[in-house]
Amino acid sequence: MPSAEKVFHYFKELSKIPRSSGDEKAVADWLVRFAEERHLECVRDERNNVIIRKAATKAGCQCAPVILQGHTDMVYVRTPECTRRYEDGIGLIEKDGFLSADGTTLGADDGIAVAYALAVLDSDELVHPELECIFTVSEETGLMGAESLDYSQLRGRLMLNMDSEDEGVFCTGCAGAFRVDFDLPLRYDVMTGTKLTVAFKGLTGGHSGEEINRGRANAITLMGRLLTALGREVRVVSLAAEGKTNAISNNATAELCVFTGREADVEARIRALEAEFQAECGSRDNIHIELTRGSGLATCSVYDEATQNRVASSLLLFPSGVMAMSYNVPDLVETSSNPAILEQADAELKLAACVRSSVGSRKTEMRARIAALAKALGAKAVCDSDYPQWEYKPVSPLRDLAMGTYEELFNKKAEARAIHAGLECGYFDVNVPGIDIISFGPNTEDIHTPKEHIEIASIERMWDFLVALLGKLAEK
Repeated sequence: MPSAEKVFHYFKELSKIPRSSGDEKAVADWLVRFAEERHLECVRDERNNVIIRKAATKAGCQCAPVILQGHTDMVYVRTPECTRRYEDGIGLIEKDGFLSADGTTLGADDGIAVAYALAVLDSDELVHPELECIFTVSEETGLMGAESLDYSQLRGRLMLNMDSEDEGVFCTGCAGAFRVDFDLPLRYDVMTGTKLTVAFKGLTGGHSGEEINRGRANAITLMGRLLTALGREVRVVSLAAEGKTNAISNNATAELCVFTGREADVEARIRALEAEFQAECGSRDNIHIELTRGSGLATCSVYDEATQNRVASSLLLFPSGVMAMSYNVPDLVETSSNPAILEQADAELKLAACVRSSVGSRKTEMRARIAALAKALGAKAVCDSDYPQWEYKPVSPLRDLAMGTYEELFNKKAEARAIHAGLECGYFDVNVPGIDIISFGPNTEDIHTPKEHIEIASIERMWDFLVALLGKLAEK
């Protein structure tokens, strides 16, 4: 079996090219040159998605063309002390059986897919069906390359996506998602009282797809509970929660104005709520509410009573956490909602959220629920940045062949798994009729951080797997 030497060669070459999301022109130029030098059919679109095709190595091969797919962009993050410039690419470190980077993210997500595909395309030894290698852009910022791809030009009906991080675990489904912007109009009164800043601290947070089922508290939802419990004891001056829609909210801050003489009672009530929240969450979150009381009285611009009631109700009632579990895949979250960001402007309070589901009809239901909530509370809800789900299919000959090949090679049990996060596979699933897809990859840890590392031996094993699988497909 051909060695993985070319995989490492192309990963090292790719690492020399700066390729943060949105900056993929240079890597697309490199891929086009690669294809031209080998006289391979190549198509490049205006977004810098690149498709390279290679004929089957065996005459009369009856297998449908096989898509090898990954994305060229990476999340570029660096440590504060890193002196390496972005323009210099990634400095690779090989140590203790792993590849990592010198002070930055490694970019194995999804540079390893690019390296695998190029190693296959560059080989004269491998046996394979007709290949359609698809390199997409801006996956990390919303699957933008996969969204814009012209699917009518594709010939492949079997797809090997190489954007998973656990060897021997074959992904067979993923969630789709959309962003919600829920905007509440604000009206104000003027009030004199004591300022009190309430800040939720110590929440664990986490990925709003992969970790939404772990029972971690959402700071925005807790703030809704707190404001509802305090009722007319206080008026809100401002609200804020910094974050990203793909992360469970771990902070929220309210600036309140407390009626004169009610300060001690309000603080005692907040401490009682803090104890309730801590008891509910146990060791999952180290919840702490930080209180900062202003000195003396202040005249404040505050939400009027009707506005405050609408805001408190919105934060309390906006869907948060797991909405439904899958009936088809054990222990898989099917549908979830994650209120993630609060931003206050003069005229409105903006709540941003992410809704995920692996079932298209449930996404439709969630849009309707949020629209009904907005209508009831006088808000405006806009849903956009929608990307499709890849629904789990009970019958998948490609999945069966892939898992059987892995078990035969390594005498280890393979696992099929669906995930509650997004993959580009969803776009291919809904745009290519009859396509059969699996996703796989070598062991990779701490992606999207400067601690990212990938196991060298796992890269080699998954190369052997890829070679063997393509060989079996070519025999069909």
